Amino acid sequence: MKPVYIIDYAVVDTLGSSIESNYLNMRSLAKGPRQITRYDTSLFPNILCTKAYEIDYYDGTNLMPRLLNDVSTLLSSKHKFPKDTAVMFGAFTTSGGYAIKDDFENSMRSGMTRFSPIKLFANNSDLLSATLARKLQLEGLTSSLNAACSSSMFNLHYAFTCIQLGIVKSALVGNLESPVHPAAQYYWQSTSAISTKNGGSCKPFDKSRDGFIQAEGASLYWICDEDTVKELGLTPKAEILSVVAAAKGYGTATMTAHDRTGEHQISCINQALQQANKTVKDISHFNAHATSTPVGDDIEFDVFKKVWNDIDIACVSFKGYIGHAMSACGLLEMAYSLEAQKNKFIQPNFDLTDPLSDDPRLITEPKPLTTDTFIKASFGFGGRTVIAVVNSLV
Repeated sequence: MKPVYIIDYAVVDTLGSSIESNYLNMRSLAKGPRQITRYDTSLFPNILCTKAYEIDYYDGTNLMPRLLNDVSTLLSSKHKFPKDTAVMFGAFTTSGGYAIKDDFENSMRSGMTRFSPIKLFANNSDLLSATLARKLQLEGLTSSLNAACSSSMFNLHYAFTCIQLGIVKSALVGNLESPVHPAAQYYWQSTSAISTKNGGSCKPFDKSRDGFIQAEGASLYWICDEDTVKELGLTPKAEILSVVAAAKGYGTATMTAHDRTGEHQISCINQALQQANKTVKDISHFNAHATSTPVGDDIEFDVFKKVWNDIDIACVSFKGYIGHAMSACGLLEMAYSLEAQKNKFIQPNFDLTDPLSDDPRLITEPKPLTTDTFIKASFGFGGRTVIAVVNSLV
């Protein structure tokens, strides 16, 4: 395996836009889900989830292009990327095209002969990678994979593989989600995946959980090969040791559930460890996908227990702090693990008051980290699995 390095990363989410201070202060910054302001919930009494994790310093207009601009500016203000840098960056269909689609349809039905192409292109998730490349004046490959809430991790696997094969040497990778919209809330309510109790809550690994809460947010990473590091004199923050992606969507009762036996997920973890030349004892913590769904969290924690058995490492989901940012969640949450490694401690699960297990590895207090390597897991809809093994270098 060729070395693939993380040079830097940027995050914009409901905690703010400084990932360093966000991590150190996340327990005081986090407020949990709050009443939606993006639309009037009283107009949709049939939509039972009335809460979300909104970026409260955004005013609600043109959120998608603004979020793209903000996260890319955070990274590009510190770095000059090679011209041939690839861009693998996208969004899931629940992200900020709904409002524009409404405007577009109203324009068409009202008899207008044209609609603003700027609005169309700026809010088209298929064009996000090209938009980003255009802004940064890059001329490499632009594309994105759509794998629901595993999308950013599939983009990482895509970029990682392209670097391994020598197709690209440098890549910007990430995803975004915005804004919260009633159609998206209704979509997830129809799948029984979103929380509906008392307007909604997000409590991964808690017995009271009944589904996830949507969130706005984005992350962007710069990754590259060893030659680029040497040529540009870069100082990497981490090395991606392996990324394994697979799926087992058949034989399950619903598209939202993963392999209930855990065999598929365990196989992916073992494959990722083998490719990384690591063992379970080398892992400092398990960054879980755990979205707060009744079925998914149980399956994932069962997988964790089978893989690590009696090994004392933390199992943490960050979604209680920042919500479920859908296609952006994987890499967004990985940034918090990178900050955890840098600071030598992992923040605990948020608002975990009645854990699904008395296993102390579902931590409710900060825990010191004693090794440099962690795992980020993505257990997404359709049985999609991505496991990344990452080694911190700072």
